[in-house]
Amino acid sequence: MGYFKKGKILIVFITFFICVIAEAQQPEKLLGNWSSTSPIEKVYLHFDRDNYIAGETAFFKAYLSSDYLPDTISTTLYVELTIDTGVIVSRAITPVLLGVANGYIDLPDSLVSGSYQIRAFSPTMLNQDPGFIFKRSIFIYGKKNKAIEGPKDKLLRLEFFPEGGNLLNGFANTIAFKATNEYGLPALVKGKIFNEKNEPVTTFNSYHDGMGMFELTPVSTQKYYAIADEDAAAKKTYLPGSTEKGIALTVIPHPQGNFFELKQRKKDPAFLVAYMIGQMQHHVVFKQEFKNSQEEIQGVINTRNLHSGILQITFFNKDDQPLAERLCFVDNKEYIQRGELIADTINFNEKGRNRFSIQLKDTVRGNFSLSIVDPAYNLLPEREENIFSSLLLTSDLKGYIHNPAFYFSADNDTAKTALDLVMMTNGWRRFKWTELTQKTTQSKFFNDQSFVTLSGKITLRDTKKPLQEKPILLMLITEDSTRRVQMTTTDKQGNFRLDSMLFFGKSRVLFSDIRGKKSQYIDVNMSADSLNKTFILPLLEKIPYRSVDLFQNSHPQLAFDYEAIQKASGLMLEGVTIKAVRKNPIAELEEKYARGAFAGDGNKIIDLLNTKDADPYQNIFDFLQSRVPGLQIQNDGPDYFIYYRQTASISSMGNIPMTLYLDEIETDAAVISTIPGNQIAMVKVFSTLVASAGNAPGGVLAIYTKKGADMNDVMRYAAAIVKYKGYSVIREFYTPDYAVDKSARSQTDNRITLDWRPDILINNINPKIPITFYNNDRTKSYKIVVEGMTVDGKMLLIEKTFTRKGF
Repeated sequence: MGYFKKGKILIVFITFFICVIAEAQQPEKLLGNWSSTSPIEKVYLHFDRDNYIAGETAFFKAYLSSDYLPDTISTTLYVELTIDTGVIVSRAITPVLLGVANGYIDLPDSLVSGSYQIRAFSPTMLNQDPGFIFKRSIFIYGKKNKAIEGPKDKLLRLEFFPEGGNLLNGFANTIAFKATNEYGLPALVKGKIFNEKNEPVTTFNSYHDGMGMFELTPVSTQKYYAIADEDAAAKKTYLPGSTEKGIALTVIPHPQGNFFELKQRKKDPAFLVAYMIGQMQHHVVFKQEFKNSQEEIQGVINTRNLHSGILQITFFNKDDQPLAERLCFVDNKEYIQRGELIADTINFNEKGRNRFSIQLKDTVRGNFSLSIVDPAYNLLPEREENIFSSLLLTSDLKGYIHNPAFYFSADNDTAKTALDLVMMTNGWRRFKWTELTQKTTQSKFFNDQSFVTLSGKITLRDTKKPLQEKPILLMLITEDSTRRVQMTTTDKQGNFRLDSMLFFGKSRVLFSDIRGKKSQYIDVNMSADSLNKTFILPLLEKIPYRSVDLFQNSHPQLAFDYEAIQKASGLMLEGVTIKAVRKNPIAELEEKYARGAFAGDGNKIIDLLNTKDADPYQNIFDFLQSRVPGLQIQNDGPDYFIYYRQTASISSMGNIPMTLYLDEIETDAAVISTIPGNQIAMVKVFSTLVASAGNAPGGVLAIYTKKGADMNDVMRYAAAIVKYKGYSVIREFYTPDYAVDKSARSQTDNRITLDWRPDILINNINPKIPITFYNNDRTKSYKIVVEGMTVDGKMLLIEKTFTRKGF
């Protein structure tokens, strides 16, 4: 192809790339400013399966990355299941901790069969182009969708991409092309290129997934078009127009990285290359000046010390205007965390016990996930996306990339050449150099809220007068009745703010003025919800039709399971008559609130749920002082000391105070003293308790706060309750243990996902992680996928299938 020619050629070998530029030119300075204020963030989702049945649950593990390391920028991730119109079918909001998150998406049983889109993002990712958020399609088998029909007419679409961006007259130009069929999928194609005289000048032939390239030397007076041999209509597809001004660029693989050759005309200084810049993830990784521009320049770009990923090479003139650009893929393998899957015991019998182990190399600190599925239910033979292809390739490209996992499946020239064609035929970039000035000056629309932020304004009840600079107690009561108490103080305008809160599900927040007799009735006006937001995003590109869409009703296993789910959801229990003896109020209170050792008989039980005795007291200790014989309460400012049936001690250690529990959690007296009496349901006094350290020689005081509907009457007092929805509740994946639960063996087991472990934490040298799981009643093959990321950014990918002989 003429890459090495005799003549007057300036050869430039670039051997330094990660460097500090002393006097930055305008483009790289602008890029650096933008990167520092809005760094690139990526997310990849490992799902337990590749396709599902309507009515099931899709479990996922999310890995967030920024600058080749686990992302510590974001604290919240949104995962949405959508249809082509952008309507959200289901949504999960999960907290991000140390760069990972896990959750699930409910798949309504009313869904029709077809491909749906999953998108995932943090709010700060939207400060970049939202077209780069995580996206993938999943097939869901559901109700028959008669509306799905493929295009009736065959169609071949050809697109042509001159290397570097320009088709320069008089020079040999490399032109890449991409062919797709009527379904939007790659098409095998070959054909001829013609000039305006209808004379064939060259041929083209696809190399991989409809992509290929050829060489053409255009003439200024000619236009060129292509006709594919497969096109019976002989439709003409014109190539981009050629130009007299610009540079012709060629980049090919080289043992050290990439060899480049550029050709230019010296008569026009505005189109002479002055320097080139390479950037990855918005960081300049090299800059090379060309002080004596010649008509032809060749060089070697050494990329062996760079991170792996997409490298954007741009050639500029002396006025910092881009003349040509090329994407290349760097694959130095430094991102790979080595590991293997070792089969110890393989058992394909019904409910058979299997044992595997994951063996990793070197010192490993990281977070990983594992899925084991029945591959007979997969609609595609191999996964088309994985953690490598997502975080290194598709996360930096817009549009549809067909089977991106292929480019990481082998380390040979075929895969490398095919991947280079992806770089040449994908016209999207994360940014344009000409737009950097605008990007560096525009405000960021989205900021990370540090998990859940509760903020608002507190006023005196039924007035607009703010509760100024007063202490406020917040009691957070979550969906599972877990309670958390926090203190805050209003400002002069009555405003309050609490960030970095982490809770799940539908919760209630009780706000109380706790100044005793000075307490006032309050109203709470919450600010906008910091978590449950709706983001206006551009529609994802329509998913190309697949054979799984067109022949969706021909999969007998999926049809069988779908029918089983539908029948199970409609089962009703027969009527049952229950007879019971009504318990006394104390017994009901005990059953409702006390658990374990706390449910035993105490020295004294005080029912405050069915009485209002403690309501006038803002401090529960003030109430108990006169109600519990033998109870002594001493306080020194905010500190309280509670003793039970103790006289003056002659021991050097003094009297032993009671051990205090709030909702059966050991708690300081200072915290309990902030809870108003009207929020207490029950108090129990024990002279000793086996559940406490040393059997609690000073005795135990157990205080229970109201929960559920019992909190409704608190609104009548100097407090206010607001409802707030926290993060999506994390559901635990069910895996039977037939060695423990013998009765479960008699039940039918038709699980498709045999095991799902989203949180495998490792911190060890050459770790070996044992994995034990049980087969279902029908599976004869196991597909095991292990993915994850270490704290230093290395990625683990293990995929292996085990099949019973004869199947």
